[in-house]
Amino acid sequence: MKITTDIKDNVLTRTKLIDNIEIIYGKKKIHNGALSAVRHEPFEVKILDDQCKDDPEHIIDFDLAQQITIKFFDGTLKTYQDEVE
Repeated sequence: MKITTDIKDNVLTRTKLIDNIEIIYGKKKIHNGALSAVRHEPFEVKILDDQCKDDPEHIIDFDLAQQITIKFFDGTLKTYQDEVE
């Protein structure tokens, strides 16, 4: 998935408003959790995935991600997905 300006803006400028992030990779592999860390350069996002008991901190792999949904505390959802070629 291409890291767009919109994704960066929502994660970097609205960090404290993010409730949850869900990432869907190929073959229905899903990670879901609260935002734990964001790095500006190079752009990196980490979440705490409670379903992964061995290693709960998950770094989003934008190259493999097919869909990312950001849920904000006010109930707003932003969904980004791979462009269909």
